[in-house]
Amino acid sequence: MDIGTLLLMVAFAYGLGVLWYDLLPGEVSMKPWRVAAYPFAAMVIAEVLVVYGPMFGGFHVLSAIGASLIGVLVDWGVNLVRHPKAVEYLEKPLVATTRA
Repeated sequence: MDIGTLLLMVAFAYGLGVLWYDLLPGEVSMKPWRVAAYPFAAMVIAEVLVVYGPMFGGFHVLSAIGASLIGVLVDWGVNLVRHPKAVEYLEKPLVATTRA
């Protein structure tokens, strides 16, 4: 794999990650590389297992688009499981006491 193909795949993964996060009911992570990590990993796996569509820059574009959507859905599911929306109380609130 050429370094140009690698850089193009990273940029493509980041762009598609931002697109899918904007279309899905998820929030874009504050860390920019997290948005690209799961789509990039899914794109690499799809390039090995599922070769479909026209080739551009050394990788198959349609396989990359579908794999990036799957990668974002996996990342969204991981965030949903690891970080619940609201936690009411972790512990009972402590009552302040004073001693004389």
